[in-house]
Amino acid sequence: MSICLKPYNDDETEALIAFLAGETWPYHGIATLTESNVREQVAQGRYNSTDEKKTFWILNDEDTKLGLLRVFDLQDPTPMFDIRISSKYRGQGIGLQAVKLLVEYVFTKHDDKIRLEGHTRVDNYAMRKTFHNAGFVKEAVHRLSWPSEDGKLHDSIGYAILREDWAENKTTPINWDDFPF
Repeated sequence: MSICLKPYNDDETEALIAFLAGETWPYHGIATLTESNVREQVAQGRYNSTDEKKTFWILNDEDTKLGLLRVFDLQDPTPMFDIRISSKYRGQGIGLQAVKLLVEYVFTKHDDKIRLEGHTRVDNYAMRKTFHNAGFVKEAVHRLSWPSEDGKLHDSIGYAILREDWAENKTTPINWDDFPF
C-alpha cells in the first residue's frame, strides 16, 4: 500500500477529534484520549501548522486516514516528531513509509535542519524497528522517564537520523566505548 502525507487543516478539527478519541494509543502517555482531551489540545494549538510545527494526515490512495504525524521544534536544528497509526493499519509498514516521507520532507524543505529525532517507549518494538529500518540510530536510553496512563514509569529510547546520513544513504555508528566511564 502506498501512502502520502497531507497537511492537516484547522477546518478538519472534527475528523481529528474522531480519529484520536476513537483509538487507543498504548505507547503514549495518555492511551485513551477523550473528545474533550483532544478539543483542549486543539485549543492549545497542538496540531496547528506554524513555522514551529506541522501536522500531517497519513493517507492511502483512496484518501483514507491511516494515521497522523506531527513534527515539532522546527525552529530548532533538531526537530522531533510523533506518529500515530490507526490500529487496523498497524503492522503493515505504514509507519516506516510515513517516517521516510517525513525525513525527506524535513531535509528537503528545511535546509537548516541537521538531524531529526524521535523517542519511544522501550517496549514499543514496532516503533523501534521502524526507526532502525528508516535509518535512525539509537542514541539514548532514558531510564524511567516515560510515564504511562497507569502511573508506571518506562524507559524511553531516543533515535535520530543525520541529514548527511540520509543524503548519503549511510548510517554513522556511535562510539559508545570512547571512555571506560
